[in-house]
Amino acid sequence: MSEQIRSTSGASQRGPPLVTKLCAPPVRPDLVRRPQLSQRLEQGLDRKLTLVSAPAGFGKTTLVAEWLNSVERPSTWLALDEGDNDPTRFLTYLVIALQTIDPSIGREARATLRSPQQATPEVLLTELINDVVASSSPFVLVLDDYHLIQTLPIHRLLAFLLEHQPSGMHLVILSREDPPFPLSRLRARGDMTEIRQRDLRFTEEETAQFLGRVMRLDLSSEDVAALHRRTEGWVAGLQLVGLSLSGSDDVRRLVESFTGSHRYVLDYLIEEVFERQPHDVQDFLLKTSILNRFTASLCDAVAERKDSRDVLLNLEHANLFIVPLDESREWYRYHHLFADLLRHRLALDGHEVIRRLHRMASDWYGDHRFSDDAIRHALSASSWDRAAALILDVADQKLKDGEVVTLARWLGMLPDDELRDHPQLYPGYGWALILTGQLGAAEAILTEAERVGEANSGRNRQKAFLADVAAVQAFIARTRGDDVRTIALSRRALSLLPEDNLASRSVLAVNLGIAYWSSGHLTEAEEALKEAEHAAQGSGNQYARLVALGFLGVVQAAQGRLREAAERLRKAIRVGQGSPPTALAYDQLSALLYEWNDLDGAADHLCRGIDLGARSGNVEIQIGGYRLLARLRQAQGNASGALEALRQGDWLIRETDVSPLMRARNAACHVRIALAQRDLAAATRWAERVTEDADDSPFYPLLGLTPARLLLGRNRKAAAAKQLERWYDAAVRAGWRCGVVEVRALQAMAASTCDEALTFLADALVLAESEGYVRTFVDKGPPMADLLRQAATRGTAPEYVASLLAAFEVRGEVSLRPRTQPLVEPLSDRELEVLRLLVDRRTNQEIAQALIISVNTVKTHLKSIYGKLGVHSRQEAVAEARELALLP
Repeated sequence: MSEQIRSTSGASQRGPPLVTKLCAPPVRPDLVRRPQLSQRLEQGLDRKLTLVSAPAGFGKTTLVAEWLNSVERPSTWLALDEGDNDPTRFLTYLVIALQTIDPSIGREARATLRSPQQATPEVLLTELINDVVASSSPFVLVLDDYHLIQTLPIHRLLAFLLEHQPSGMHLVILSREDPPFPLSRLRARGDMTEIRQRDLRFTEEETAQFLGRVMRLDLSSEDVAALHRRTEGWVAGLQLVGLSLSGSDDVRRLVESFTGSHRYVLDYLIEEVFERQPHDVQDFLLKTSILNRFTASLCDAVAERKDSRDVLLNLEHANLFIVPLDESREWYRYHHLFADLLRHRLALDGHEVIRRLHRMASDWYGDHRFSDDAIRHALSASSWDRAAALILDVADQKLKDGEVVTLARWLGMLPDDELRDHPQLYPGYGWALILTGQLGAAEAILTEAERVGEANSGRNRQKAFLADVAAVQAFIARTRGDDVRTIALSRRALSLLPEDNLASRSVLAVNLGIAYWSSGHLTEAEEALKEAEHAAQGSGNQYARLVALGFLGVVQAAQGRLREAAERLRKAIRVGQGSPPTALAYDQLSALLYEWNDLDGAADHLCRGIDLGARSGNVEIQIGGYRLLARLRQAQGNASGALEALRQGDWLIRETDVSPLMRARNAACHVRIALAQRDLAAATRWAERVTEDADDSPFYPLLGLTPARLLLGRNRKAAAAKQLERWYDAAVRAGWRCGVVEVRALQAMAASTCDEALTFLADALVLAESEGYVRTFVDKGPPMADLLRQAATRGTAPEYVASLLAAFEVRGEVSLRPRTQPLVEPLSDRELEVLRLLVDRRTNQEIAQALIISVNTVKTHLKSIYGKLGVHSRQEAVAEARELALLP
């Protein structure tokens, strides 16, 4: 299991969303109408994407907000900011925005986002897309200020959305720069409408309307033409010109002096506009420029005044680059360009002034429970102690909410000394780094945490701290596949934790049990997992309880206690009520149903398990599910379906970073399916990828039975028998009774004599009968059917053997007719090798090269093979050999 396992007592609760992020800016009644651009936007509704890309101040937001007022279909607006670079936060606001269109969209996704065990962003986005498809009405989704998003995973999410976007949804992106999407592909397909800087420039007629109707200036046509030429239709520049000209005694002089590039013009005009404001307004603008958004109460706190409400209304009336964020005029922001220049001017007053303003902003946000903004301003103020205390208050909640990118960024900004002064931050920092894929950095942080903790290890509080550190280190060790270190660290953490700390103990015991399981220590695994289940139930940690129950079922099945395991897994399913952590229980119960030959029941449970595994983002469960699905499809006679299931698992392996053992287990399943389909060449190729001692069964994954299976497929029984003897001893020592049954069945097929084969088979039947094993025998095909018939003639477990033979017949697994008489003169080992190469359609020259013999020797072997089989061609030789079960 690769997902986060942390101590939780139920779904986390976020603070309320910022409603202002979901409001389209109000449209001014006196704005310049742009019908041609509105028409282009309207025509683009039949395409996937409209991209409005231009530098600041070209009226992107105003254009789209005004157009939406005339669109018949509903729309939703999401204004992005720097904090939305956290994928979980981004998805949360995306879901909330879509729910303003249809409350049914994203219900399950939003619940998952609030849960302690989350799915991957791609899985959640897939759920959203499916919900949008199910929603009937077309709509428009606007993402404003997308240039503020710099996180590659979010860009990938949007690219995925565009690739799979439902026809009823139209996406509009407003940005100062082109997003890193495959825009050329969208252009080639005709899926995108583009509106750029050249399109957004005002025409001379629009410039005249703006300066006259909006800015209320009485200018001559010559002055309008000159300003249009010098601003190149740049809306922000025209607005600055208007503000500069308002009340001027010498309009002509100002118009003539207005020259130069946008950068220099802007600097000049801001000085003109800013310097002409009353001193108290200048002071207000400078002090509040540090705020991304503001309300009167916040401005009063930062600017240290009591009339901010009046000032804000006057600024809006004067059109001084202030943008209302809601209809009630409670929240505002400055035009981004204006804010940048004000901050540049504020910087002249020195860093201490700016830090003081940020401290006051942090205090206001903290008092009003806007924790994220309080932390951001505290960090900007270099108020490290306050920032650390604020982060400590919300760190655990951020982890539960999945906002690990944000948490890692905050903690990365704190000086090392501040972390040492607040050591309780180290474990959360470790989790955040782990969950953002920074294992090396997490290990370094935790090493420092351990050093700090051990310096004060005498106190109980410090013992709990060291336990938390060890728990995170144990998770890293398990992620790296280091079971020995995982076990040592988990046991150390448990020894440091108080007995009554059930929440933490449940998580650690789950981690310990999984490590014991994956290292083959079943008794220890069962003991740890039972403790985990008990502690999780006592602490209300539902996630840990479900994982413990699922793995308990796996352990009991491995020990051969199939019926007890099934009850444990059914209990997990009942308790979990279809939540993502029950994926493991569904998968493992389907494996037991498969073993009992209930193929329909196995299929139902398996589909549910794979679906839940996808929702949880657990790749290992999904891959394991596809392995079992391949065997299930093969048992149902659907050979192509079996191969398709394997391809699904292979794709997940390529797309994710899984352990070598997981790759080996998938390759082992390929070998098993290839042998069942009598494709010896494919089985041989895949066997080369089984680089670990591994098997595809969920109940004995550490038994390296693939080479023996391949040897049996090649009819090299002696070599297979030698390998199986070693694995039988290993399975017995480890207590893998399920594996013991499998090895004994294979040994029966590899035996050199009939008596020896039936002795092995009788042993397997004795072990298997009480638990009702079926597919372990049936999957081995005609050779096992023959052995079972012979066992029946000797009176071995007569009722059980009869039920197994009946299982062969029910689905036409094998033909139970008497096999062709064996050869009078058997083929030699070398002749069998030549025969197997005939299956691959090798030429005589290729066979000679493969076996390092001469072509003449190959011809001699072929002549002998034809004579012994009574055939006259290669094709006949292969067909006859398969009929005699000399080939798979």
